[in-house]
Amino acid sequence: MKTFKSIYVEAASYFFILLFMYASVSKLLDFENFQVQLAQSPMLGAYAGVVSLLIIIVELSIVYFLVIRKFRLTGLYASLATMSAFSIYIFLVLNYSDSIPCSCGGILEKMDWNQHFIFNLCCVLLLIVAIIISNSTNTIKLMSRLALFTVLPILSVVLVYDINVDDHQGSFKRKVIEPLAMEYQTLKLPMNNYYLAGSYGDSLFLANHKTPLLLSTITPEFNSIKLDTIRLNNYKYDFVSVTINVLYPYFSVSDGKVPVIFEGKLPSLMAYETGINRLYFSRFYMLEPQNYVFKTMLVKTKESELGILNTAKKEYQIFPDALQKKTDGVFDTDGDLTLDHQNRKIVYTHYYRSEMVTADFNFRNIQRKRMIDSLSHMAIETKNLKNGQQKLVRSPSVINRVQTVYDNKFYNVSIMRGRNESRDVSRNNYIIDVYNNLTKQYLYSFYIRNTEHDKVRGILSTKHYFYVLSGNKITRYTFK
Repeated sequence: MKTFKSIYVEAASYFFILLFMYASVSKLLDFENFQVQLAQSPMLGAYAGVVSLLIIIVELSIVYFLVIRKFRLTGLYASLATMSAFSIYIFLVLNYSDSIPCSCGGILEKMDWNQHFIFNLCCVLLLIVAIIISNSTNTIKLMSRLALFTVLPILSVVLVYDINVDDHQGSFKRKVIEPLAMEYQTLKLPMNNYYLAGSYGDSLFLANHKTPLLLSTITPEFNSIKLDTIRLNNYKYDFVSVTINVLYPYFSVSDGKVPVIFEGKLPSLMAYETGINRLYFSRFYMLEPQNYVFKTMLVKTKESELGILNTAKKEYQIFPDALQKKTDGVFDTDGDLTLDHQNRKIVYTHYYRSEMVTADFNFRNIQRKRMIDSLSHMAIETKNLKNGQQKLVRSPSVINRVQTVYDNKFYNVSIMRGRNESRDVSRNNYIIDVYNNLTKQYLYSFYIRNTEHDKVRGILSTKHYFYVLSGNKITRYTFK
């Protein structure tokens, strides 16, 4: 008669047989895409060809050991080592990497990476219990083996990560000051996928991707969040990526993948469709009521361009001189927009180049300016897959993360550490570089502590405060 212990071990074995079989088969069926995704890894990119085959071989070998009863304990130890290595890899990528590149295949692709990390930790715990139950050796030997098959893989991954990950050190030297007071306030948010939709003085408007029509307002007192639900006059669309823009009191709700644009005016929460349904875009910001700047990819050239849309006239214009390609015209020109409404300037900051592009609201007077580090271009390698997709291979790290403009100052969150900065400084702080937005000259830099290693999602400067949106919180710092 089977005991609970034997049933537990058998059930755990079958679970990991299914898990590793499904993961390995998924990788084999989409092997080309798996190799490309693995090549984007900050620590494994250079070895993607070998590692991609090795991972599949290891997963299938574990399945074999778990299926054969006399090798089952070996299979459980191998599973423990593999899941421990995967867990620490995900932890390092989540906390110390600028991108999350690697796909594990199969059902795990449906999880976000925090869920994936928790799932892996649960698997490690499940395996430890199964090994303890099925092991007949003495306690000292058992603990030694458990330590060997957990600690050794973890240390190995950490070592490989430390050796291969670029720490982004440049030859420039920052001028560091402390413009912020020591005191700060923090508001916790219910989720970690919020973005800044706009502001009006020190009234902040937040939106999030999971509840796309929910508009959160933080009052100047910075002690509460008011929730409102935007209503649309037409819900017939299958929305994919909804974005809210607020230029108080006007706001827009858009989805560039549908595509569709709705417009409204606060305090009313009703938004009306504009009839613009032939313009696809990936970035979309309100310059002024019924006028927007957008980023799109042209079908003819398959290159990214910037343009201006007028929803009242239902007209748009593309400005092909704004973004200048150096390789593919898509990834090498990738970046984001920041608007200086005071001076009616558009600022485009490249992700992979230390260059900012500025233009008037009508895209006249286009200027380009190098930023403080010496990198004007980072090598970008792409690959066209058999299914027609173009993907990054060994993608460079994002140099410039998020930006904001206020009172002729341009604030940029940079990951590049200077000649005078230690690795601990860059890992435990947000580095904010400040430029004169009119002359584009570098002014100074300052640090904001980030010991929790939260990814910054947005920044905002006002007359008295500097706001940082990161993780599941927004923090307000006071200028001295």
